[in-house]
Formats: sequence, structure tokens, C-alpha cells
Amino acid sequence: MHNNFDNDFQSLLTEIVELSFEYVDNNVDEVDTVYTIGLIEKGYFFKTFYKINGQLAKSHKINEISKKQYDISSTRAFNLLNLGNEILMKIENLFVDYNREIPTILKLVYFPKTGKFESYFGYEKTFSNSTTKTAQDVYEEWYSNGGSL
Repeated sequence: MHNNFDNDFQSLLTEIVELSFEYVDNNVDEVDTVYTIGLIEKGYFFKTFYKINGQLAKSHKINEISKKQYDISSTRAFNLLNLGNEILMKIENLFVDYNREIPTILKLVYFPKTGKFESYFGYEKTFSNSTTKTAQDVYEEWYSNGGSL
């Protein structure tokens, strides 16, 4: 039973990373790193940013640094966020089903050129205890720190 949890969790993490990488058309040539954050606190928050040709860019700015141009329309961007939130809901449900403590933050870093993957999971409240800090602030802090784990 423990093995099913691990396999299912790994599958969902892979799904999130694939979703984020698909947004940049799986462009191994230019995309150095894919950074994805998921917060499970007072609902779900999913966002991604990228290192393309050695420069960091949020998903709505990727065309400014990439030779290849992507569809970054609001329809596609909202679809990315909605699908990411659906996966976060599946992760939460998996942890509930196995009576495990639900992580409040997931930071996933994927390096397409090597296939390497790094992750960080936290269990402390990141913003919901604050009267001023938002989920967006947590994302902005990670982006400002260059996506370091």
C-alpha cells in the first residue's frame, strides 16, 4: 500500500512538470530550467517560471527572451493554471486518502537538458497565517531568489 502512494505521488509530480514544460512546447534547445510552485492552503495556487537561454522569465514574459515564440494567450495561460490547480487537488486528495500530512508548498525544478529533477516540500503555512502576505507573494519571493531550493 505504501508503494502505491509513492508511485501515485511521483506520477502527479511528473504530470505537473510535464504540464509546465509543455507550455514552452518541450523546447529542450532553449529552456534551461522549469520552475513550478504549488501551494495547498486555502485552496490551490499553481504558477511556473522558466530559465530560457540563461535568463529567468515568468510565463507571460517568455517570448521576450526566447528565439522561439510561444502561445502565451490568456486562454492558454488560464488553462495552464487551471490544470495545475487540478493536479494540486489530486495531490491533496492522495495525501488525505493515505492519511498523510498534506504539504502546503511544493517547489519543483526540472532541467530539460539533463532530465534532472529537484523538489522541495514544506508543511508550514506559507501565507494563510498572515494578514498581508498572499500566495502570489510566496511565488514572487521564489522568483526573486532565482528559484533556489
